[in-house]
Amino acid sequence: MRRLLAALALTCCAVPAAAAEEAKHPDFSGLWVISERSASRDNDENFREMKPEEYLNAKGLAAIAEVHIAYDPGAQCLPSLPRHLGYPYPMEIVQTGSRLVNLFEADTVFRIVYLDGRGHPDPDADTRFMGHAVGHWDGNELVVESANFNGKAWLSASGLPESEKASLVERYSLQDGGKTLQVIAKYEDPEYLTRPIWRRYLYNLRNDWEISEYICNEGNRDNALQPREGEPGAIRIDDVVKREGQ
Repeated sequence: MRRLLAALALTCCAVPAAAAEEAKHPDFSGLWVISERSASRDNDENFREMKPEEYLNAKGLAAIAEVHIAYDPGAQCLPSLPRHLGYPYPMEIVQTGSRLVNLFEADTVFRIVYLDGRGHPDPDADTRFMGHAVGHWDGNELVVESANFNGKAWLSASGLPESEKASLVERYSLQDGGKTLQVIAKYEDPEYLTRPIWRRYLYNLRNDWEISEYICNEGNRDNALQPREGEPGAIRIDDVVKREGQ
């Protein structure tokens, strides 16, 4: 009987203790809209915009020199990070004790950040366009570490690929009494970069908005931009270019 009472006492105390621990951390839940105050280009640690030769190796410089915008995975509705963080579409965050979920209106995609202490899965078995994300608390900041990228996305429309060696660290914090969300992102990729890239995203809280449906599907692109005329289902150049006399 004494053992049963002791077990019940421990159970009763565990729930409030867990709730109290969760309450100590900021809640980032809400609908956030990117601010023009953001520094979302390729910056150094002081958020000074860098020129490509300041942070790209020979392989990276060659990649952006050969860019063809029609092959941009983003134009084919394929997601990527940190690129999605800087899109001019709302982002909703849903946060619990063990998860933080980014719901992106752009392309109607989501990203789960695991806060339960797990690590990244084996990259030989699990790679993703947006990587696999785990988080931990550093005081009032949430530190999100992403790895296991699949090497099929671009860092930006410049044409710089993201390799499977890429890593992303984001630090989430609230400002202005919770009306502003700041995300400091540090991106590294030894395949193409000689140094880290830093970005600073600021979001305004707009809980009077709702995210909308944004339908985009892989392959939704203008085939007239690519050398595929004559293939089944391809758009002919005459379908999109009005010629003289027509």
